[in-house]
Amino acid sequence: MNKNVKIMGKTVLSGVLVLSLILGSGSFAAAKKISKQESVYVNAGADGQVTEITVADWLKNSGLVSGTVKDSSDLTDIINVKGEETYSQSGKSMDWSMAGEDIYYQGKTTKELPVELKLTYFLDGQEMTPQEMLGKSGTVKIKVSYENHSSKTKEIGGRKTTIYTPFVMVTGMILSSDNFTHVEIDNGRVINDGSNQIVVGMGIPGLAESLNLEEEYEDKIHSEFTVTAEVTDFSMGNTFTYASAGLLDELNLDGTDSFDEVEEKLSDLTDAVTQLADGSKTLSESMSLFSEKMGALKTTVKKYEKDGVKKVTSGINTFAKGNGTFTKGVKEYVNGADSLAGGTTTYVDGASQIASGCASLYEAVKDLPSQIKTFDQGLKTYTGGVDELGKKENVKALKDGAKAVSSGITEIHSNLAQLKASFANNEALIGALEASGADAALIAQLKEVTKTQKAAIEALEGATSADGTLKKGAEQLSSGVNTVMDSLSKLSGNSSSLTSASQTLNTQLPVLVENIQKLKEGGKKLTDNEKKLLSGAKALIKAGKTMKKSVKKVNKGMKTLQKGGKALNQATGQLVSGIGKLSSASEKLDNGAEELKKGMAKLNEQGVKKINRAYEKDIKTLLERIRAISDAGKEYKSFSGIGKGMDGEVKFIIETEEVKKDDE
Repeated sequence: MNKNVKIMGKTVLSGVLVLSLILGSGSFAAAKKISKQESVYVNAGADGQVTEITVADWLKNSGLVSGTVKDSSDLTDIINVKGEETYSQSGKSMDWSMAGEDIYYQGKTTKELPVELKLTYFLDGQEMTPQEMLGKSGTVKIKVSYENHSSKTKEIGGRKTTIYTPFVMVTGMILSSDNFTHVEIDNGRVINDGSNQIVVGMGIPGLAESLNLEEEYEDKIHSEFTVTAEVTDFSMGNTFTYASAGLLDELNLDGTDSFDEVEEKLSDLTDAVTQLADGSKTLSESMSLFSEKMGALKTTVKKYEKDGVKKVTSGINTFAKGNGTFTKGVKEYVNGADSLAGGTTTYVDGASQIASGCASLYEAVKDLPSQIKTFDQGLKTYTGGVDELGKKENVKALKDGAKAVSSGITEIHSNLAQLKASFANNEALIGALEASGADAALIAQLKEVTKTQKAAIEALEGATSADGTLKKGAEQLSSGVNTVMDSLSKLSGNSSSLTSASQTLNTQLPVLVENIQKLKEGGKKLTDNEKKLLSGAKALIKAGKTMKKSVKKVNKGMKTLQKGGKALNQATGQLVSGIGKLSSASEKLDNGAEELKKGMAKLNEQGVKKINRAYEKDIKTLLERIRAISDAGKEYKSFSGIGKGMDGEVKFIIETEEVKKDDE
């Protein structure tokens, strides 16, 4: 059997695996809590008898948990295949010590599988063992049958009923066109790519029993298929079978409330089969999963993934691209450090000036509290005098006095006319004295007195007239007194505000001076660490020079690292090239996948819809059975055990050994 046939055989299973992930793992994509995804890899003889079981478990989202993750498993020889996390185990209970990453581990088991695969070989109607078939020619028949051992007792229609876990099983095999011709299958599809006959068959063992179908409809849900062909020099490569209880779960049958919904869900099943065919175009995305035998492939891929080739090469390229930016950043950092050191010196000088200014300010204001007390006492004396002067009786007396002065001047002016008239008498008296021969000196003296009095009276008359200066002055005095006394009344009314403001100032000014004193003390503290700051600035400049030298060494080492990265990339390119060849082989399955889709549509038309019509007789029982089947699929979360509260998903991959001659 050539290597190409072996590779294509594994691609069949990889395609089935990808499609099962599309249909059966949607609920895990959005999950937040820890879930357990389990892959059971089974090595079996050419007749389907189990020889070895390896179980790989992934505790998804466990990396988000700190501390301990609790799990349950009955596996033996458990190893952590990816990380460094350790565990302790007591019976089935496991405690994993977390290290910040999801946990991937695998182990062995000898427990019975929930589903059994059996291959039976016939040549020209006679049953033979696989080794007896080797090298023979004739009409060959290969019967592939599935048996479901996983069931639960449910109450259906008031009766205890056995419900099987709804495992969907798909088997792929590749028969070389050099040896096999006229290949046919009764429940599946045969795709001929020119060099090989690719055979894909399926079954859902136990589903017909769980649904309790009538015999004519029971045949539409298969648990086996048969391949017939004409063979020359019989030999056959590995077969691959995929089994999962989660494919039917995507239909959400437990939410069905009426027959119409049942019909809708069965239509969903048809759509799912169509998606199964359409999804075959994604086979190339998972070819690497089955490039070697399942167990060896997993170990190799995990080791390769652990080595981190992609992360290393990507990191080298990214670091190489960013090296110029890194060097430039170091230079800018050093320049900034120099600027910072210079700024520190300026800061120290400024801090000294601030401290000096604070001290001067304190000296200027420290005596203000005692000075404001003296001012406050003088203000109280002043406001007391103003208040006394501004009393109503004093204001009235001054106003009345000023008015009386003006009135008195007017009265004086009136009396001066009578006084002037008396001067005629004086002049007559002087004339009489002159006539009598009185003393000349006395007469001269009387004349001088009269003249002086007359001049004074005339001057006083002018001053006391309406336009006289004395009258005007008296009026201005009266007006001024009125104004002053009115203002004095207002001043007296505001004196309380003035004394209140002075009292507030007297209270707050000591607080202000105290704060200025604190400011002075803070200024002193500001300058206490000047020496440390200047010393730190010098150390920063020195460290910058050392960093510049280190960057040169980094640049030199980068060249060496780039050479290593280039070699690693070349090796990775060879690996990608090999994967590309495997992907090219998978493209040949695209047309076959389309044929498989047609077969699934036929299954839907001739099987599912007929089942729908057949169950019109007993809708309630049908709904109960469907819900029970759906529940059974959901409840089967793990093969080897699962931690309390975890969601789970398990898939089985069964690989049978080749039937070939020892020298092939």
